[in-house]
Amino acid sequence: MKKFLTTIAKFGAVLLFLCVIIEIALLHRPNIYAYKYHYIEDHLNDIRILLLGSSHIEEGVMPELLGDDAFNLAISARLNEYDAALAEKYVPQMDSLKVVVMHIDYSTFMYGRLKHNPKETNSAVSLIGTCHCMHTKYMKLHVAPFWYWSEILNSKLNYMSRFWNGPEVLQECDSLGFVRLNLEERRPGWEYRNLADEFDPTAPVNQDIYNRLWTIYDTIARVTSQKGVRLILINTPVYKTFQEAVNENVLNDIQAFINKLQDQYHNVEYHNYMFADNFVPDDFNDSSHLTASGAEKLSKMLADAINHPSPLVGNLSE
Repeated sequence: MKKFLTTIAKFGAVLLFLCVIIEIALLHRPNIYAYKYHYIEDHLNDIRILLLGSSHIEEGVMPELLGDDAFNLAISARLNEYDAALAEKYVPQMDSLKVVVMHIDYSTFMYGRLKHNPKETNSAVSLIGTCHCMHTKYMKLHVAPFWYWSEILNSKLNYMSRFWNGPEVLQECDSLGFVRLNLEERRPGWEYRNLADEFDPTAPVNQDIYNRLWTIYDTIARVTSQKGVRLILINTPVYKTFQEAVNENVLNDIQAFINKLQDQYHNVEYHNYMFADNFVPDDFNDSSHLTASGAEKLSKMLADAINHPSPLVGNLSE
């Protein structure tokens, strides 16, 4: 028995050693998180338009169409807490910054009053651990309770592929942070992937979710306001299958939330593009994400909002 336990202990020690080696080795391989971290660190005084959020922004807005010195810092599956942390960390340092753009996630603003949409065909995989791990390890953001999140234990990404793919594949985004979704790569049944959850009118508002969201957006609005930077919040366009699940109560709650934010911070603007009528099926990668052609259309609409603001806010060219 003693010999068996000794063998197990030796095997465990070797396995642990190999895991540590892999964790350290991964730090020296390219990935999109590290690229975006180093870009913003190196261009703090150059960026005039900063894009925050998750995949709807990362894959939906082309910085090159917004004007000079725009950068897409959004990352797929990012928790909004990390957007707030990024804003707190970088906005006060960015002397050329004029505009911050961030996405409003429709389902999040249900405040827990949701139920699964039976038409949804996508089996959702939780990427919370991936978000904590990759942002902590590669973007130096310690939002989660633990100082270190192992990539091997927490990341749902295929981290081992980073040892044989080249930098151009591993970076994933273009030089300004945009991730292109090509129409020819769209999967069958795309219309029913990533649909909106259904609204449950019988469920109570989850006050914890509301308070968490308010803290996040209040933080971003506060740091941008203090810096004299416009904060533009947007809903990105969605396909008709997603639109059919959109509930008026949720839209009203989003507007009430924005109104409350605008009462306190006069730099906050809001544009709802969910029902924009100039988007066609080929502009969508799934029910709520855009292909490159859709991203081009949205980017031009956003550029117009940036360069032709309401009379209450200054023009970016001024």
